[in-house]
Amino acid sequence: MPDIFIAEPNNDVPPTPPREDSILEQRAKSKQKLFSEEESLSSAKNPVHLFSAFKKNPDGITFRDQEEGEKILLFVRRSFITNLKWILLGTFLAILPVFLPLLLQSFQSSLLFFPAKFYLMLGLFYYLFVAIYWHINFITWYFNIDLVTNKRIIDINFSNLVYKDIATTELSFVHDVSFSQVGAIRTFFDYGTVLIQIPGATDAFIFESTPQPENAVQILDNLIRKENEPTS
Repeated sequence: MPDIFIAEPNNDVPPTPPREDSILEQRAKSKQKLFSEEESLSSAKNPVHLFSAFKKNPDGITFRDQEEGEKILLFVRRSFITNLKWILLGTFLAILPVFLPLLLQSFQSSLLFFPAKFYLMLGLFYYLFVAIYWHINFITWYFNIDLVTNKRIIDINFSNLVYKDIATTELSFVHDVSFSQVGAIRTFFDYGTVLIQIPGATDAFIFESTPQPENAVQILDNLIRKENEPTS
């Protein structure tokens, strides 16, 4: 019976060089992978955060009556600096009880006869009031939103948890867009009022305390000009 010999691999044989078409294929795959990574980054490069007040081409937001093919081009809230008034007032109210013992020392004969539980409950109700004050002011700012899409303008007014008004208009109906920026504070922090005129309408669309108002007007002007261009 003949022996079966298994040939040992010859290490002296030089490796076969890769074919040119395989190299090109690998390069194409690497480029495709790179482009897919760039697309995934670009699709999430402009998300709307909790404190965002001005976003061009925002990602990750929709609204209830959004039509097919309708894209949000501008997302606007009032400038966050406008919240400074209620933030400071709420902070003052929160730290005010720290000085309460000093105040009570001057009324020892009339106020200190209440039991300790009374002061505890009074403090809890007081801080509940402060928390509600902060909450109402924040969500009023948070839910007052203006949107500009490639088809229309949407103005959402939300106030005091019980009032909500949504107004919309088509871009083709807009006659003129302007802004005003009065005062050193508005100029320094770059926010102002954007006024959108609609012929025949009793009330104009007003974006109040809009960050970068000049930029917002420029975006709206470009959209209106494109909308009014005659189609060939």
